[in-house]
Amino acid sequence: MNITPEEIRHLLQHYSHVLLTAHVNPDGDAIGSLVAMQDYLERMGKQVVTVIDDDIDDKFFFLPGVSQFKKPAAVHTDDSWLTVILDATSADRCGAVESLIHGDVLNIDHHISNAHFARYEYIRPECAATGEILTQLFLTWGDGVNQPEAMALYMAIATDSGFFKFSNTTGHTLRMAASLVDAGAMPHVISEHLEAQSLVKLHALSEVLKHIELFGNNKVAGITFSPDVLKYTGEHTGGYIDYARTVKGVDIAFTVKYISDEETRVSLRSKQADVNAIASVFGGGGHVRAAGCTISAPLEKAKKMLIKEILKAV
Repeated sequence: MNITPEEIRHLLQHYSHVLLTAHVNPDGDAIGSLVAMQDYLERMGKQVVTVIDDDIDDKFFFLPGVSQFKKPAAVHTDDSWLTVILDATSADRCGAVESLIHGDVLNIDHHISNAHFARYEYIRPECAATGEILTQLFLTWGDGVNQPEAMALYMAIATDSGFFKFSNTTGHTLRMAASLVDAGAMPHVISEHLEAQSLVKLHALSEVLKHIELFGNNKVAGITFSPDVLKYTGEHTGGYIDYARTVKGVDIAFTVKYISDEETRVSLRSKQADVNAIASVFGGGGHVRAAGCTISAPLEKAKKMLIKEILKAV
């Protein structure tokens, strides 16, 4: 059931215990949105537990709230808890956290592929980020945005809009970002933390760049994260797709990542093509210009299946 901002506020006031979560392999939007909502709910006097079924990239730990996140095994809930799922299209996108959901669910999200699974939902696909939605909600509710929330929300919006370079950036996106700067967000500090690279990561980048491949008359660029490449990068590979996307003449960029012998994780980005439609072929989704999916097949087979679908779109 789609509800209004006022109804969301009333729902949050009704519960004393809140389970807060987002999708696995959390990006800047998921992390920033969680930190801001966690802080906001604590300001309301709620008992909040934020749970992520994944490791968090160390570049996000400059936000103090990230250190409070827990793993599913450390948490117990019951049906008296409200679960708030941010930036996720379905409950199973939250991994093992799904087993902790026993009561009502509120889903706040901006993906066009949302499965409309929650009892209560607020879905705004016209927004560049879930952080953009939350900024508008916080301002509408009239409680203000404090400095830690402003930092987290600005990071959420900036990362999902490519620091305002992607086509999902709108006037509303910029207005929400401006309001966060007015509330204390420091764009230069956020950028410095997110852009800082250890020497190990720079060496990993040099290895990844060697593995960019071109397809479809050079309109498609891909990176394959095999176990050998993952030895250099570690598990956090989300940022590398941007390097494939910037190759001259490329419309669609993709990464395929080894998860297991029968599971491959895919990320897709584009400048013009609808990559949400491509991801949906494999049960995934996201946005027109950014999407992802998981293919139940070995890495090389999954890569061939994916390329076959991509070439239909270019």
